[in-house]
Amino acid sequence: MTTLEDRYRRVLRLLPAAYRAEREEEMVSAFLDGAGPDDENARPRWPEIAGVAALAVRIRLGGATPRSAAWGRTVRLTALIGLAFQATMSCVYLAQTLGVYGLLPLPFDETPIGDPASADRLWHVTRDLSSLLWIAAYVALVRGRPRVAKATAALGLTVYVLSGTEAAESFVLVVATLALLAGYHRDAPAHRHPGRLAALPLVAGAAVFLVMMMSTWAMTASSRSPEWPGTWVWVWSWLPPSGLFCLALLVACAVCLAAHLTGPRWRSPSVPLALAILTVPVTLARLSYLNPGSDQATDTMNAVTVAQAVALVLTGTILTVIGTRTLPARRTQRKPAIDVDDQRPA
Repeated sequence: MTTLEDRYRRVLRLLPAAYRAEREEEMVSAFLDGAGPDDENARPRWPEIAGVAALAVRIRLGGATPRSAAWGRTVRLTALIGLAFQATMSCVYLAQTLGVYGLLPLPFDETPIGDPASADRLWHVTRDLSSLLWIAAYVALVRGRPRVAKATAALGLTVYVLSGTEAAESFVLVVATLALLAGYHRDAPAHRHPGRLAALPLVAGAAVFLVMMMSTWAMTASSRSPEWPGTWVWVWSWLPPSGLFCLALLVACAVCLAAHLTGPRWRSPSVPLALAILTVPVTLARLSYLNPGSDQATDTMNAVTVAQAVALVLTGTILTVIGTRTLPARRTQRKPAIDVDDQRPA
């Protein structure tokens, strides 16, 4: 065995064992034929490695076996839930932007950043309107257009990172975008959700916006009290986007657990596993809000944040156990109709 052949076999370990047992020799032979006789000490090219990695994702998240089909549904549901929450928050951000420019009433005075017609004003307006990208990505995904959803989500994540927003709040966006890119491949079954599902972020966003505005108004009124901040220190940890997602996840996890205990009819591995996956970035985002301050208000907020993280870890662990136990048993994998030549660089 030449050094190059050994290196190709190492790359092919990314593929499931059942698939390698059927196709490894054929793929190694095809790769060596493409390398040529004078490249025995060369290394696999990056396009070849990327092709094998993409093939491994398609097989593991495809429908070759009931187990891989379940994992594929899990990853796609993770992307759908993550984009749904971000689309909801994007509706809130757009409403706040309209309020800043006087198109919606706000319970507080806030002026636009930068002078009119300045580059600073243009940049902030562009950043605020970039929330539309997440709404477009979610709607495209719901309506069965994953390619459009991938492009807009990737662009939205790029703008989000370049805008200098807190890295902690981007954890959920990164996980949702990666799940979108991995779960919706060419071998994934096409699915178009009901149109009313596309309007869900608008309705939820309007509700969240009203709650946040009422909370702001109530806090403004309470700040004049000598007992300020009072009970508000118990609320503040739930108001950031990750705090709202934490609340939504805990409610969804409770409903999922109740449905699982109801009977076999409602048991599905994809839902609990998708929720368990999302608890990881939300937990990291919440822990990033811990403040080393020493006053009573800070200590109370830290206690609430730690309680949120503990609740997420516990529910995520329980749902992981439930999901893995309901996964279909491992079976021999059928041979996917994928040509080895497609994995070779042009």
